[in-house]
Amino acid sequence: MFKRITPVLFILLWLVAAVAPQVGAYAAAADEEGPRLMAFLPAQGGLAGRDAVVAMSFDRPMDTESLEEAASFNPPVDFQVSGESECLIVPVSLLEGDMGYTFRLEPGRATDLQGRPYAQGLELTFSTRDDGMVMEVPALSFHGEVVEGSSPQGVATLTGFGVGHYPGAGRPGSGNFVLMAHSSGQVAFPFNALNRMQEGDRFIIDYGGREYQYVLEEGLVIHDDEFWILDPTPSPILTLFICCAEDGNPSPTFHPPYRYIVRATLSR
Repeated sequence: MFKRITPVLFILLWLVAAVAPQVGAYAAAADEEGPRLMAFLPAQGGLAGRDAVVAMSFDRPMDTESLEEAASFNPPVDFQVSGESECLIVPVSLLEGDMGYTFRLEPGRATDLQGRPYAQGLELTFSTRDDGMVMEVPALSFHGEVVEGSSPQGVATLTGFGVGHYPGAGRPGSGNFVLMAHSSGQVAFPFNALNRMQEGDRFIIDYGGREYQYVLEEGLVIHDDEFWILDPTPSPILTLFICCAEDGNPSPTFHPPYRYIVRATLSR
């Protein structure tokens, strides 16, 4: 059977196919001229998912530090840069849905490995679809939409008996994707039994027509002021936290000072 091609791998394959026939024509000039941008995604004025990345293919390896300094989004977006000739500008979190974005690469600031600047720069506009996200947790018989909002308190208010995405904390399949849910000893919330899940249990995220499966690795109790659980991670994980009592069980009182968290690694 063929293995599934991930969105990032698809973008890289597209970039290679798009520029390979053209690179030879510029090889002789590359030693003296500045770098050339051969192709980019999304398309100018195009429509993209909220998990969009900006992909740029140059005719030579680029200095990633200078790319990071030259790049920006409006509205502002935190991002990471990877690659050299085939460069990816990857937003740390999902973009807002139904929103127009402008990506800019400032002229003359991005350079190749020899310090020669890319003089032209780039201004790319695109819009995002308002894609929804669904989560399934078979061990808890839970299936529901992932709520989103602009602030943690706003997400907590809207979550109810469901689950919410902590604003700005990761994206499906990349980094530390942080979710939050309610738990209480007085209300029968679906995630009251989170601390009874077993190693190997699955969390399934469906977003943009793609499925991301995470496998539970650990669960632990922390204090409510331990914000390290929001820190970015180099490998894709899912973090889910709920309020709890000191022993990890649902609290008999509201707003307890403890959180039970689980961490799961991406399996596919």
